[in-house]
Amino acid sequence: MLMNTDYRSRWDAIGIAASFACAIHCVLLPLIFTTLTLFGIEFLENVYLEILTILVSMTAGSWALFKGYRKHSNKTLILLFVTGLVCMITGNLLPAQSAEIICKLAGSLLIIIAHLKNVRQCRHQ
Repeated sequence: MLMNTDYRSRWDAIGIAASFACAIHCVLLPLIFTTLTLFGIEFLENVYLEILTILVSMTAGSWALFKGYRKHSNKTLILLFVTGLVCMITGNLLPAQSAEIICKLAGSLLIIIAHLKNVRQCRHQ
C-alpha cells in the first residue's frame, strides 16, 4: 500500500514540476528574452515548448488526480486542476503579454495547489 501511495505522489510531483516550469518560463521569458536573443538563444520562445509543458502538466495531473479522486472523492481538486488548465491554455490565446503572463501564472498556481492538496488528502485517507 505504501508503494502505491508513493507512486501517486510521484505523479503529483511531476505535475507540480511541470506547472512550476511553466510558471518560471512565463515569468523569465519576458525578462531575459532580449538578452538571450543577442547570443542567438531563441529556443525559449517556442510554441512547441509551451504546448509540451501544458501537455505534461495535463497528463501527469490527470493521472495523479484521477488516482487520488478514486481514494478521496474530492471534486474541488478536479475543479482547481481544470480551471488551472483552462487559464494556462487561455493565456496562450491572449494577445496582450501581461494578460498572458497573469493567466499562465494563475493557472500554474491552481494546478500546483490541486496537486499539493491531492498529495495531502491521499496521505490522510
